[in-house]
Amino acid sequence: MMTAAPVWASAEAPYGKPFPEVTFDRVSEIFGHNLDTSEERLQTLLLAIGMDHTTPTSPHFQEEVGIPFIVHYGPNHWVNRLTSGDMSVDVLVNNALLLLFAEADIPNREQAAFDLMKLASDKGYWPADYFVAETNLLNHLHLVRGPEVAIPMAPTIEASGLKQLAQDTMDAFSRCAEIGFAPCRYRIGFWLSNSQQTLQDGLKVLQAAIDVNLKDTRYEDKLDGALVAAAQELAERGGAIGLNSDTVDQYRKLIDQYSRSTSRLVN
Repeated sequence: MMTAAPVWASAEAPYGKPFPEVTFDRVSEIFGHNLDTSEERLQTLLLAIGMDHTTPTSPHFQEEVGIPFIVHYGPNHWVNRLTSGDMSVDVLVNNALLLLFAEADIPNREQAAFDLMKLASDKGYWPADYFVAETNLLNHLHLVRGPEVAIPMAPTIEASGLKQLAQDTMDAFSRCAEIGFAPCRYRIGFWLSNSQQTLQDGLKVLQAAIDVNLKDTRYEDKLDGALVAAAQELAERGGAIGLNSDTVDQYRKLIDQYSRSTSRLVN
């Protein structure tokens, strides 16, 4: 069972340390307009880093991870530390962010960024867990069902020899879900509810994900598609965990509310 975690509702979260102040011109000089990405995986990665940065209970609270620290010290500072053999979490992640977002033309940037994030994930940095797991899904879309649901299809995985990759992906999602990060909870919930044997556990995780999503204003306008998909799952299959008709009606109202606001109905 997943426990309550430090990145839950922002109204309850303790105040974290501030980012250094940087100028817009300096940010643009390094990143151009790349931080305004429309790619959900990258948007959510930046959200995860910001949440961890402002959570004093995080084991990496003292790490200087994030775009403001890259700009404050300058890209060369982080690149030189990495080339000198420094494998601190902030060095790994900030160099990965430079690869992902910097305006400069960098060969093989996606794979290099993934490799650095994998090292940070191995050191227990949960935003890197999210990035690694989400990238695995992105690179193997033929194995998953639906862009919002995005769960591995077990028979296909068995047949393709990707069982270990699927397990590693689920383990990474599980770690950041345990922290309380709603996007990871949605992934785990959909994954579990895809099997009759774990349907009840999956629906309960989806309930928890929706609860976190609605309580924390930092998720506003970021997870509407996943919220609608989860509510749909609960409205259609909630009987498996004893949801009464009033509770099912509440989920149907959520579907209507968020479907209208995003114009993205889940069928």
